[in-house]
Amino acid sequence: MTLIKSLLLGSAAGVVAVASAQAADLPTRKGPVAAEYVRICSITVAGAPVVGFVLPGSDTCIKISGYITAQIEGGNLSQGYGYDTFTRTQYKVDNVYNHVGNSKGTGAPPYSNTGNATRDSIGYSTRYNLTLDTVSNTAYGPLVGHGEYQFNAGGGYDNLQGGSDGGLNEAYLTWAGLTAGKAPSFFSFTGGGYGYANFFSPDRKGYAQPELIAYTASFGGGFAATVSVENPYAPQVAGINVDPGTYQGYLGSATENGMRVPDLVAALSVHQAWGMAQVSGVAHNIRATSALGDGAQLDKWGYAIDAGVQFNIPAIAGATVGVTGAWSRNAIWYSGIPDAMWGENGAVGGNGQAMAIGDAFYNGPRSGTWATPEAWSISGYGQIVVNPQITLQLEGSYGEVNWSGQGPASPLFDSKSFLIGGVGHWDPVKNLDFALELFYQDTTNSQPGGFRRSAVIPGSGGQLSNANWQGRADGFETRLMITRSF
Repeated sequence: MTLIKSLLLGSAAGVVAVASAQAADLPTRKGPVAAEYVRICSITVAGAPVVGFVLPGSDTCIKISGYITAQIEGGNLSQGYGYDTFTRTQYKVDNVYNHVGNSKGTGAPPYSNTGNATRDSIGYSTRYNLTLDTVSNTAYGPLVGHGEYQFNAGGGYDNLQGGSDGGLNEAYLTWAGLTAGKAPSFFSFTGGGYGYANFFSPDRKGYAQPELIAYTASFGGGFAATVSVENPYAPQVAGINVDPGTYQGYLGSATENGMRVPDLVAALSVHQAWGMAQVSGVAHNIRATSALGDGAQLDKWGYAIDAGVQFNIPAIAGATVGVTGAWSRNAIWYSGIPDAMWGENGAVGGNGQAMAIGDAFYNGPRSGTWATPEAWSISGYGQIVVNPQITLQLEGSYGEVNWSGQGPASPLFDSKSFLIGGVGHWDPVKNLDFALELFYQDTTNSQPGGFRRSAVIPGSGGQLSNANWQGRADGFETRLMITRSF
């Protein structure tokens, strides 16, 4: 037995040895690689979390968001008027480009030559907004990249075709107090109002944002101070202005010279549980050459201040109320008046006579002087959340444009204007909003000292201008907006 047992154990050991040797010669096979799943991330920026996913192979958190809006808009149309600052005659407008008669109207204020004969009173718009935020943590705080692109289509009255800069709405980075790129201006407290139609506020904070470089210092307790250098030019697409800039022209009396200094903005702000407040100022350089061939030059600083305060109402969830106001001299855009409603300077829908809007006006070679505009506005607004599905928003504004330094026969005129309106929202399900907007603006323009009654329009073959000054302009606009957010 002992011999047999030894033979069996020896045979088994030999088999194991041979098998082990053969196995060592076989190629090895690894198990399947573990799948790399998308990781959710959340990084706090300016007190709010940015929730997204981590870009594979990096430490960057990406968030994709946006909205789709479909809307129909409309407004009332009546007779439009324009005022020729050279012939000092007021004329009826018969279509978008021509006056009644053959007056060239080279000095007419912007938007005064849009009559109701060829203008649509109904329009449609569709907007697709795509936003991409990229955030990563650094030793000096979050490094943020923000991009927002808008695709627009539409036609008819007050449509969004072209949109904000024809596509690129915002594109900027922030880091350690630095902001650089196409970003909301630091001048305005509120920017635009609740609706697409704006109230009296310089809206380069939600529309026609400028290129800028700014630094913000935070002091704790919600207090901060910002200095910013901002582009005053109108944004362009293919060399064509698609949105307004802070330069507001010279009513045909002069041509704009090139930029030498950007708009210089400074602001102090506070954000706390009770609400927020801000006061800001801007220095705005204007340079122009007379359009009358006498070589007169203007190189002058304009300036403006803006202030506002907004309160949260603890007793009513989601309720807020605020007031904001601005004053400007030789920097009329910053008064907020040119951006009201749809930027038609008081002549809503081309109705009536538009305001005389410009940063300065050349009085002519006899005096060689320049007239100065002062403009101011004050606005109030409020919001109440009736229930999770219904929100009501109201706002109103009053403003004035007053010219000084002109001669007794000047073609310039002063203006007073107010507007009132609101937006009602119904959100039946999450991320779906039905909004109805309605706004009305009324403008009164004083008769110019140089107004010529029943004067024959030069080159018109006897066509007469208005016998009596038509200084009133008013109109309303409304729109129904359906928005899906994501």
